[in-house]
Amino acid sequence: MVNIGTLLLGFVSGLILVWCATAIFRKFAPGLGLVAVENFRSSHIGTVPVAGGVTFVVISPLIALFIANQIDVHLERSDWALLVSGWFIAIVSLIDDWKPLPARVRLVAQVWAVLGLIIYARYLRFFGAGSFGVVDVGWLGVLITIVWVLGMSNAFNFMDGMDGLVAGQSLIVALSVAWMSMNVGLSWMAILSASLGGGLLGFFMHNVSPARVFMGDVGSIWLGFLFSGMAVIGAPRSGERLSLGFWILILGIFLLDSGLTLGRRLLQGEPVLEAHRTHYYQRLLSIGWGHGRVTTWYLVMATILAGVSIVHFDIWRLPFVVLVVVGLMAFAGTFALVHYVESYKVEFESEHGSPLGKVTAGGLLKPFVRLLQHSGTVLMMDGAIVVIAYLMAFRLGVGNWFDIDIRDGIIAVFFVHLTLNLALGIYIEKLSLSRLSLILRILSSCLMSFIALLLGEILLGPVRSIPVIVLIIGTGMSAIGFVLVRSRRTLQQERFIKD
Repeated sequence: MVNIGTLLLGFVSGLILVWCATAIFRKFAPGLGLVAVENFRSSHIGTVPVAGGVTFVVISPLIALFIANQIDVHLERSDWALLVSGWFIAIVSLIDDWKPLPARVRLVAQVWAVLGLIIYARYLRFFGAGSFGVVDVGWLGVLITIVWVLGMSNAFNFMDGMDGLVAGQSLIVALSVAWMSMNVGLSWMAILSASLGGGLLGFFMHNVSPARVFMGDVGSIWLGFLFSGMAVIGAPRSGERLSLGFWILILGIFLLDSGLTLGRRLLQGEPVLEAHRTHYYQRLLSIGWGHGRVTTWYLVMATILAGVSIVHFDIWRLPFVVLVVVGLMAFAGTFALVHYVESYKVEFESEHGSPLGKVTAGGLLKPFVRLLQHSGTVLMMDGAIVVIAYLMAFRLGVGNWFDIDIRDGIIAVFFVHLTLNLALGIYIEKLSLSRLSLILRILSSCLMSFIALLLGEILLGPVRSIPVIVLIIGTGMSAIGFVLVRSRRTLQQERFIKD
């Protein structure tokens, strides 16, 4: 087993070597044609060297291999499969950074890399599902693995649109994984993560706003592939302490931003494969926040999630309601801030006499005050609907809610439903929505709430106080209640306009 000294050696070596390599790369990249030119999606001005991620993609694993060889740590076949498949996808991504490749070529390369991981390592098949026991999904695990790895690889790529964002998030993840892996005896994964953490910090120093170099697809896609691949090969050897649930929680900020942005674009009929600037971090930038403030906000949330993940999976199993409140409240604040500041940006700036990016303290609380003023009644009604719906669901699905403790469960579903309603913009009355589109948003929110609660049972759980039948009935009754409340309010508004 490795110790903290070994990890520190890998971290410091990665920091020094990648920092120096990135400084050299910045000088030679323009001559090689590796530059990012300003376009409608970019958040930088002028040209900036791109594909700088190749430094930590190459150097950090080599440092880890050298240290592992010195202390007699042997790699298993699955470790080599992840390393080689990752480098394969990094090479294709580097070519794409240099001369853009067609989307189908990139997708085929990514699929081949995932298949290499599945064939020579393993796939996600067994899940510790809380009160369900261990679930064996069989060959369906191959599809789950492909979706998981491809989704994470591209999520990192989508989020790589702001100075220091992906590098900082990945640094937090790498250090967390190094600590967890050391504690569970996964020596190679611990050394690799520590070396990568140092490399990412060295790169981050060049990438922090204003960025002097971008990591490019070679860095972002490789990071997403590496971390998702670690989840695939690490869980069976870690006693589930590095299970898929750990990764979903620690990467929650990226998954939620990417997932909700994708879902919103699908609901609005927008092309999901085209470049855009509608991620929440991009929208914060567009309303006046600077790169540094947005990156800091996201990394603070990522750090909190990392701490909660380590406590929950390595020290003490936290109640599910704690995971929900800690995880979702920060996201709810971000979404409320984005939606309401976008709606009242001009008014906020005129009130404070300065650009919104300079408004701090009480000025940033204004969107939340406006939320309560305009939608406080609906929020309270929706909260009551959720509680009543699930109490009735317990009565119908279980027979008697006094037989089991449902307090944590009710609090969890309360926060999940209201947070996802907020994230999908259901409480923004200024939006001009047809009744059908509003109903679709409500139904989508309720479906996502059901999936989130079910995944919580399977991956983070257990939510043993809420049987699946209760989740199904409660979700359906909540959706009906939400629609009825809004239909009534719409009719009242129409009558008021006519009068």
